[in-house]
Amino acid sequence: MKHLKTGIVNTLSFVKIKSFTVNSFAIKLDKLVGDYSLTLSSLTDNNTLDSCKDFISLNVDLLSNDIDGGEYSLTLIYDGTDEYVYLVNVEDYTTTQTGAGIYGDSVRFTDL
Repeated sequence: MKHLKTGIVNTLSFVKIKSFTVNSFAIKLDKLVGDYSLTLSSLTDNNTLDSCKDFISLNVDLLSNDIDGGEYSLTLIYDGTDEYVYLVNVEDYTTTQTGAGIYGDSVRFTDL
Protein backbone atom coordinates (compact mmCIF):
# COMPACT_ATOMS: atom_id res chain seq x y z
CA MET A 1 0.00 0.00 0.00
CA LYS A 2 1.27 3.46 -0.89
CA HIS A 3 0.75 6.53 1.30
CA LEU A 4 -0.02 10.14 0.42
CA LYS A 5 -0.57 13.15 2.66
CA THR A 6 -2.88 16.07 1.83
CA GLY A 7 -1.54 19.62 1.82
CA ILE A 8 1.90 18.79 0.40
CA VAL A 9 3.59 17.65 -2.80
CA ASN A 10 4.24 13.93 -2.33
CA THR A 11 6.77 11.83 -4.22
CA LEU A 12 5.81 8.26 -5.11
CA SER A 13 8.18 5.64 -6.47
CA PHE A 14 7.28 2.80 -8.80
CA VAL A 15 9.35 -0.06 -10.22
CA LYS A 16 10.61 0.94 -13.65
CA ILE A 17 9.55 -1.43 -16.40
CA LYS A 18 11.70 -1.93 -19.52
CA SER A 19 8.90 -0.63 -21.73
CA PHE A 20 9.09 2.81 -20.04
CA THR A 21 10.91 4.68 -22.79
CA VAL A 22 8.72 7.78 -23.05
CA ASN A 23 8.75 10.07 -20.00
CA SER A 24 4.98 10.58 -19.89
CA PHE A 25 2.80 9.47 -16.98
CA ALA A 26 -0.55 10.22 -15.38
CA ILE A 27 -2.07 9.22 -12.06
CA LYS A 28 -5.76 8.68 -11.43
CA LEU A 29 -7.07 8.45 -7.87
CA ASP A 30 -10.53 6.88 -7.37
CA LYS A 31 -11.97 6.83 -3.86
CA LEU A 32 -12.95 3.30 -2.85
CA VAL A 33 -15.96 4.46 -0.79
CA GLY A 34 -17.71 7.30 -2.58
CA ASP A 35 -17.52 8.73 -6.06
CA TYR A 36 -14.57 11.14 -5.88
CA SER A 37 -11.93 10.96 -8.61
CA LEU A 38 -8.81 13.02 -9.34
CA THR A 39 -6.55 12.73 -12.38
CA LEU A 40 -3.09 14.27 -12.54
CA SER A 41 -1.65 14.26 -16.04
CA SER A 42 1.58 15.41 -17.71
CA LEU A 43 3.73 13.88 -14.98
CA THR A 44 7.36 13.05 -15.68
CA ASP A 45 9.93 10.91 -13.89
CA ASN A 46 12.11 13.02 -11.58
CA ASN A 47 15.12 10.97 -12.75
CA THR A 48 14.25 11.37 -16.47
CA LEU A 49 14.10 7.57 -16.89
CA ASP A 50 17.79 7.24 -15.95
CA SER A 51 18.93 3.78 -17.10
CA CYS A 52 20.91 3.35 -13.86
CA LYS A 53 17.77 3.71 -11.71
CA ASP A 54 15.44 0.79 -11.00
CA PHE A 55 12.54 3.06 -10.01
CA ILE A 56 10.71 6.05 -11.38
CA SER A 57 9.58 8.77 -8.99
CA LEU A 58 6.65 11.06 -9.67
CA ASN A 59 5.53 14.17 -7.82
CA VAL A 60 1.88 14.01 -6.73
CA ASP A 61 0.65 17.53 -5.96
CA LEU A 62 -1.93 17.40 -3.18
CA LEU A 63 -1.17 20.99 -2.21
CA SER A 64 -3.03 22.64 -5.09
CA ASN A 65 -5.36 19.66 -5.65
CA ASP A 66 -7.96 19.22 -2.91
CA ILE A 67 -8.66 15.62 -1.90
CA ASP A 68 -10.34 13.97 1.08
CA GLY A 69 -8.57 11.40 3.20
CA GLY A 70 -9.28 7.70 2.86
CA GLU A 71 -8.40 4.73 0.71
CA TYR A 72 -8.09 5.16 -3.02
CA SER A 73 -7.35 3.07 -6.04
CA LEU A 74 -4.31 4.65 -7.71
CA THR A 75 -3.91 3.96 -11.41
CA LEU A 76 -0.51 4.73 -12.91
CA ILE A 77 -1.01 5.40 -16.61
CA TYR A 78 2.05 5.16 -18.83
CA ASP A 79 2.03 7.11 -22.10
CA GLY A 80 -1.77 7.02 -22.20
CA THR A 81 -1.86 3.28 -22.85
CA ASP A 82 -0.56 0.95 -20.11
CA GLU A 83 -2.21 1.01 -16.68
CA TYR A 84 -0.96 -0.30 -13.33
CA VAL A 85 -3.24 -0.26 -10.25
CA TYR A 86 -2.18 0.22 -6.62
CA LEU A 87 -3.93 0.79 -3.31
CA VAL A 88 -3.14 4.11 -1.61
CA ASN A 89 -4.06 5.64 1.74
CA VAL A 90 -4.51 9.41 1.72
CA GLU A 91 -3.86 10.91 5.15
CA ASP A 92 -5.63 14.18 5.95
CA TYR A 93 -4.86 14.47 9.66
CA THR A 94 -1.91 14.94 11.98
CA THR A 95 -1.24 13.25 15.29
CA THR A 96 0.08 15.02 18.36
CA GLN A 97 1.39 13.31 21.47
CA THR A 98 0.07 15.30 24.43
CA GLY A 99 -0.17 15.15 28.18
CA ALA A 100 1.99 13.99 31.03
CA GLY A 101 1.63 11.35 33.69
CA ILE A 102 -1.48 9.26 33.18
CA TYR A 103 -2.24 11.20 29.97
CA GLY A 104 1.29 10.79 28.59
CA ASP A 105 0.18 8.28 26.01
CA SER A 106 -2.73 10.38 24.69
CA VAL A 107 -2.78 11.03 20.97
CA ARG A 108 -4.82 13.84 19.40
CA PHE A 109 -5.91 13.79 15.76
CA THR A 110 -6.43 17.12 13.99
CA ASP A 111 -7.26 18.08 10.40
CA LEU A 112 -4.44 19.30 8.20
